[in-house]
Formats: sequence, structure tokens, C-alpha cells
Amino acid sequence: MNRIEAIYTFIDSKDKVVDVGCDQAKLSIMLAKKGYSSIGSDISEKVISKAQNKIDKLKLNKYIDLRVSNGLEKIRKDEVDTLVLAGMGTFTILDILNNSMMRFDKIITISNNNHDILREKMNKLNYKVDSELIVYENNKYYNLIMFTPGNRIYNEYEVLLGLNHKDKESYEKYLSYLLKKYENIQKKSQNKNNKINRIINLIKSRV
Repeated sequence: MNRIEAIYTFIDSKDKVVDVGCDQAKLSIMLAKKGYSSIGSDISEKVISKAQNKIDKLKLNKYIDLRVSNGLEKIRKDEVDTLVLAGMGTFTILDILNNSMMRFDKIITISNNNHDILREKMNKLNYKVDSELIVYENNKYYNLIMFTPGNRIYNEYEVLLGLNHKDKESYEKYLSYLLKKYENIQKKSQNKNNKINRIINLIKSRV
């Protein structure tokens, strides 16, 4: 399962989906082939033009609405209840949300970094982790997190390593990868990183 397929598993036919930073509109195309409608937005006019040409060739126009937009600027609140923010960093995700007054039933993220910060900051925005999924694609691990409205108190393990993982097998492989990666970093480093030490200890205490 790749990242686009993983995101798709979190979407229902009734959802009003907006994919911000849609790039080649792969998610919207996948949804359209299942008969789902969606909006795709990207800040790049060139990217949107290329994606539109592809959609025209596939004759999927009635399902997909593409827009040149900086974040959610060109999206009306009645058009969306499910927001997809993938392929960007945590602080970009937070900037997009902080610059909008809209509320969502679901926010599906695949951040490139700082998942612990994302979990904590989203909680302050009144979105809690509903579920997570580790995706392995092109020799890299990606952490999909779906947020829904509400708050929760996380323990240290949940903040740093997540919770409610849908695929236990992929999560166990991810933990093994992290443990090996961080142990190697600590061996080579003169200055021990406290956060990395905490992650190592948390993984070891679990496995």
C-alpha cells in the first residue's frame, strides 16, 4: 500500500474532501475512479494545469474540482468536512490550519517530520489523534495520522511514537527501524540527544 492508497482507506463516500497541496491530483483521481467527488488545491498554477490536463484525458472532470490556492484561501467552509494535508512538514500543516477559521470532521495528515509536535499542537487546536497508519513506500516509512475534533491527554509514549495504529505489523517494523536508527546515531554522537534517548528507552520498554 502506498501513501495515496493509505489516505484513501480513511475516506468515506459521503466525505467532502479537499486535498491541499494536491500536486498531480493522484488522490482525487483515485477517488474519482470510485465515484467520489473531491477538490484539489495547490499554490502552483503550473502544477494545477498539468493535473487538469491529466483529468481531462481521463474524463473525470465531473468528480474533480482543481483550484490554484494558497492553503485554504479559495475553499468555502460548506465545501469541505475532510481535509487532507500530505507531503509537507508539520509547521506547514499548522500554518495552513492556523490561517483558517474552518473546522473539519477529519484531518488526514502525512507529515515529513516532527510528528510529536504535530500531535501536541493539534491537541491545542482541539483535534485529537483518532488513528494512525505506518506506510512503507520507496524504502521510507511514512506516518499517516488522522485527527478528529476533541482533546485527549497523551502520555510520553503516545506523543513520541503514536497511538491507535491500524496496522500492527507495519508499526512493529517501524519501531524496529527507529530503534536501530537512533541507537546508531547515539553511538556516533559525542553529545547524547535526550529526546532520542527517551525514544530508545520507550521502544525497548515496549518490545
